[in-house]
Amino acid sequence: MSDLISGRYPDAFEEWVLDGSPLPPARHGLVKAVGAGNGGATLISTTLYLFAFIAQAGDIYKFVNLMVKTQVTATGTHSWAAVYNGVGTGAALLAQTADTPAGYAPGATKLPLTTAAQNIGTVGTPQGPSTPAIVAQGPAVWGLALYYSGSGTGSVLDAAAAAGSLAGEQLLTGQAALVSTATVSATATAPAVLPTMAAATFAYPLFALTAS
Repeated sequence: MSDLISGRYPDAFEEWVLDGSPLPPARHGLVKAVGAGNGGATLISTTLYLFAFIAQAGDIYKFVNLMVKTQVTATGTHSWAAVYNGVGTGAALLAQTADTPAGYAPGATKLPLTTAAQNIGTVGTPQGPSTPAIVAQGPAVWGLALYYSGSGTGSVLDAAAAAGSLAGEQLLTGQAALVSTATVSATATAPAVLPTMAAATFAYPLFALTAS
């Protein structure tokens, strides 16, 4: 602990304390509540938006929490959120929320995932000539997908005050894109794997993934 004390690290993570000290902890996007602007992210029809976040080992997510400024003002056909086990093309769908064509009411919105998304290692059978099917457990970059289709624009979400000036906001070589997008035809079901994704300039919304 001496190295933590000398580095002036807190005994408890401040954001966790502000959340009310939930167990297990919530996993937020990379924009904290104190830094979110008022309605910076407007969802455009048939665009799949993907936002990177950190999934810690052992995390279990059952809800997607968003802050909505404005509900869909036109006729929506589909609106959902989904969790993927990565942010690149081909990342697998882990869970999604129910399709809500009308979008989400203004204010704090809690969307249940139809199944839990878990960052928990899996162990295969060690016997036999093949390599054991073991998936390592550890922290990883995952993606929260938001989608809307219909006439006009989708829900407007509280987000960073403005979109970044560089697509994906990738400061370092090899860094995951903070925001990426793809065009997806109107659908009530999230793609089983991510289509070809492209880094994008778009405001990063305020969100949290929680177990309760």
